[in-house]
Parts: sequence; C-alpha cells; structure tokens
Amino acid sequence: MGQWMFARQRGDDDRSEAKEEMLFQTEQAGEGDYAGSDSLVREILQNALDARADQEQVRLRFSLHEADEAPPRERLSQYFARLQAPLAKRQIDCDEHGVPQLPCRFLVVEDFGTRGLEGDPQRNRDPEGDDQQAFYWFWRNNWRSAKTGEKLGRHGLGKTVFRAASRVGCMWGLTIRKSDRRRLLMGKAVLHLHEYENQEYKANGHWCSGQNADGLAQAIEDHAELAKFSREWKLSRADEPGLSVVSPFVPEELNAERLAQAVAIHFFLPILRGQLEVEVIGRKTGHVVLDQERLASVCQTMAWNGPARSKRHAQPPLEFARRCIAAKPDVETPVLGQQRIPVWSDPIFAEEQLVTLRKKLADGERVGVRVRVYLPMKKEPAKEGAFDVWLQRAAMDKRCDGYFIREGMTITKISSMACKRGYFGLVVVEKGPLAAMLGDTEGPSHEDWGTVEDRANGIWKTWKGRKDFVKKSLDGLVELLTVNSTAANYELLSDFFSIESPRGRQSNRRPGEDVPGAPQLDIPQVAPKWYQIAPRAGGFAVRRDRKVAMPANTALRVAVAYDIPQGDPIRKWNPLDFVIGVEQGTLKPEERGLMAVPQQGNIVELRDIADDFEFCVEGFDPHRDLFVRVDEIAEEELADS
Repeated sequence: MGQWMFARQRGDDDRSEAKEEMLFQTEQAGEGDYAGSDSLVREILQNALDARADQEQVRLRFSLHEADEAPPRERLSQYFARLQAPLAKRQIDCDEHGVPQLPCRFLVVEDFGTRGLEGDPQRNRDPEGDDQQAFYWFWRNNWRSAKTGEKLGRHGLGKTVFRAASRVGCMWGLTIRKSDRRRLLMGKAVLHLHEYENQEYKANGHWCSGQNADGLAQAIEDHAELAKFSREWKLSRADEPGLSVVSPFVPEELNAERLAQAVAIHFFLPILRGQLEVEVIGRKTGHVVLDQERLASVCQTMAWNGPARSKRHAQPPLEFARRCIAAKPDVETPVLGQQRIPVWSDPIFAEEQLVTLRKKLADGERVGVRVRVYLPMKKEPAKEGAFDVWLQRAAMDKRCDGYFIREGMTITKISSMACKRGYFGLVVVEKGPLAAMLGDTEGPSHEDWGTVEDRANGIWKTWKGRKDFVKKSLDGLVELLTVNSTAANYELLSDFFSIESPRGRQSNRRPGEDVPGAPQLDIPQVAPKWYQIAPRAGGFAVRRDRKVAMPANTALRVAVAYDIPQGDPIRKWNPLDFVIGVEQGTLKPEERGLMAVPQQGNIVELRDIADDFEFCVEGFDPHRDLFVRVDEIAEEELADS
C-alpha cells in the first residue's frame, strides 16, 4: 500500500506555504458555480495537446463521480489519515479514522493518444537541453516548467489545477508510458507546515512506495496495487499510453455541464479539425461527447447565459469557423513591420486586392487574410510570423463576438467592437514564432495577451506594439475594408424634412425604374430612468426621479472625467485632474440615503440606496466640461462583490 511521505522541516529551512486552492479561482463565478472550471479545462487540455504522441488524435475523459462511488470508509482511511494534521489548518475536520468529513466527490481526468510521463523517475535535477523528462517536471517541481515557445503552456502551473480542485489539496496520477509501457503511480499533496508524531514536516508531500537513500520519493509499480487503485477510483485506462489523474473531494459546485461548456469555448477549433475529442461524464449530464460531428448539437443543449468576459454569453461560431479552416485566405500580405510597428492602413494591400476584399465583405461574403509579421529578437536573428484573419457580415439582428485562437486555444478576454456590431470574426495563430511570442505575453491563466510578462521582455524586441497589432486585427481590418458611401441619397431625411420643392435637385431615375416607397422607420422608445443627473455649480448631482419606479436591491456606478475631443474620457482620466475621496486634497462627495464606495479616483459605487437618495460632488474646474456616466450594477456583479 502506498503512503504519504513529507520531508522534515529543518531549523534553517524557510517556513513557506502555498495557497494553491486559490491560484486559479479568479473567475467571476455565479451562485453555485465553481470558479476554477475554465482554468481546470484550459490547463488540462493544453497539457494533453502538448503531450500528443506523433499525429494521433488526443482524447480526454472527464469523469465526475459522486460520493457514493468513492472507496469504502476503511480504504479512505488508508488514503487520508496521514493528512489529518495539515488538513486541520484548512479547518477540515476528520473522523476518528482520519477521513475528512466532507462528501468524497472525485474527478478522474484521463488522456489518450499521448506519450504519458516519459523520462527517468529517479531524476532530481533539471535536465540540460530539450530532454523529455515529463515525469520529473510533473512530480518533482512546483510552479516550474520545461516548456518553451513551442508549447501551449508556459508557467508550470497546469498540474496545479488538479490539487486546486481538491478541497484536501492532493491528487494521484497513474501513467503508462508510450516508450516502454512502464506503469507508474504517484501522488502529491501541497498543504501546510504541520506536526506529526512530535516532528514538524513541510507542506509538500508525495504518495509513494517509499524513499531512496537520497530521500527521493519512489513511484509505485506493484501491479496488484495499481490494479486495486484503478478499480477503487474508477479509472477506465487499460493498456493505452497516457496519464490518469484523480482529484479527491472536489467541491459540490464543480459540475459536468460547466466542464463541457468550457471545453467547447476554449478548444472548439482542434475539435472541429479532428485533433481532439473530449468525453464528459456526470450523473446529471450523462455521457457527453464533444467531437467533430457532435460538437454543434451539444452546444445547442447548453445554457449560454454567462458573462461575456469569459465568452459564456453565446456559443462559439462553429459553422463559420468550420468554413474558415476548410478554406485558404483570399490574400497574403507582405512582411509587415520591418521598419516600424505595423498598423492597419491601406498600404497593407495592393489597390486591386483592396477593391476585391471590400466588395466581398460588403456583399456578405467571407473574407480571409494571411498577415505576415516581422518579429525582431534580442539574442537571435529576427523571425517571421503569420496569422489568419477571417471576417463576414452577419444578419442585422445577430450579436457576434471575435475569437482569438493561439495554437487551438481560445484567448477568451480578447474581443472586438466591430464583431459586436455585426461581424463574425476569427483570428487564428498557428504554431510558429508569432504563437511563441504571444504565448510569452500570456499570464498563468492564458486569458489575454498582456504587457507585463518578463519572459517576453527577455526574448523579443518591440513586442508590445506587435502584440497590439494582432489584438486589434479584427477591428482594424473591418475599418480598412468598410468604405462609407459618397453617393448622394436625396431621400435619406425625407420623413423629417418633407417640404415639397419642385425646383430642387432630384436624383435621376431612368424610365421604368421602380420607385421605392417611403421607408418605414420604427422610432425606438427610450425607457426613462429612475435616477437623473443634474448640473450644479462646479459639479453635479445624482438623485431620484420620482416619476419612475425604483427597482429593489439595486446599485449605481458613477464615473466622472473631464470631457475630451477624442476617445473615452473615463478611460483617459488622470489623477492629476481630480480625485474623488475623503482624504485631504480630494473632492469630498456629499451623500444622503446611500453608502458611497470609492472604486478608484474617478469611480464611485452607490449602494444601500434609499428612495430619497442624493449624491453630489462639487469643486471641479469650472472652465472644463464635465463628463458624467451613471450605470446600474448588474445583480450578478453586485452579488459577487
């Protein structure tokens, strides 16, 4: 039987602890929703794709088991009794047998079509060069990775999501390696410094068969024990290479439907290409398969009512993406950015290309452009990268979103204003130098291409502007290919200015042409607000409008800035202009019937609002125009905060 083994805490050792359970739970989750679902799926799938064996299809299996499927109580005692002391620091009580007093729901994640954890199980130092030592990096390291720009992952945090999903901070992994068919079982716990039998031990421990002379935890290879472990934790793996991981005591909020939705959002492109197939199994959802043929039908059964920032508001544009990946781009640009940061302007295309692309887009056809980009490096010769941009106008009533995909993985927090106004948009960055650069700009959650990653600073020159060029590609291409009409339209305002003028200039119509009837316009009705903004000397006031009913349990966000000729005044506010607050030197608001909560120097949230509330701020520069925006805070956002 395996056992948990922790290293002793020595007198001069640093006394550090990790909060792995909080590492990926940064998403805005609703009531009853596990905040790490997207991170869990994203990290697991990208690691599996990185471990792809040759050109095989990668298959993932997420199996969520309820507490009545867990091993019996006496067996759970064998697995968890040693963790009782560190779990006490998590405020987790255990029974007299050392079993946590929690429902033992558990998640089993298995990948197939992968290499498994290759490498020397006895290695305890970093390998030199690009040596395949997956076992060492997976089990012997915390928050470190051997992955380079050629891999989806970067930060060495992928394996952490298994422990973060476990309320008891541990996991087990059984691997069958493709090279030698060797079977190895280990486990890992990252908990707290603790005392056990009058000795103090470190927070990190391994589930293993014992330790060698150097104190290195040894993997379990006994066939009988491996078979028993597989039966008890419901593993489906027989002889196929890959890795099976068990996360015990997962939260009640973790559910199979959200896992399936996260798969569809983050990895729909490799699924459509036939490179990836994912099974999700849960008691409520049954057996769901997301593959080339069934992905669209599965997405239609899901509830797409989540936040837009995580792309859970609408299902991905699967049919549009399917047509894009089956076609070749219409044109290919020259290498851009050799002399300066590239920008979206007419010289990108030849005149005849520009005319053709504009006509296709205006006619509702799909437009594809392969963009080549110059990528200067700090220590190596410059490289050339490329990405594909796809656009197509949607129906007038269709709300769309832009999707940015690096090596098959959706970067969810990048969007496009042009797409929200009626365009299908897809940006695809395949494996290569540009994907490597963009991957180096991503944080641990892989949700955005940022500007503060040290990895990118150490490798690339002028990378921030080139990264922005890619991020703005959908909006830039729409602006470039959309031309305002210059032809005179003499009937545009006829419903508003209908004075007959026989001698006035008229449009010329040929005999026999149909004369269109007067357009029928639906004048939108503006719903009045229950609050109003009123000017005051040197400031403004937000107060109740008693003509409109006030909703219950509501709140307001007030954003203020000096108006500017171009751009968003709120985004371009500067603390040197003014600061709203209570400290000396700030503009102190006056309030009645509410609680004002400053968010930053120009934004204040109004909460606990009474029926006769009033919020006033004075002292602004009287020589400048003041821009005031008031928004109602969504009930979901209010509950989260």
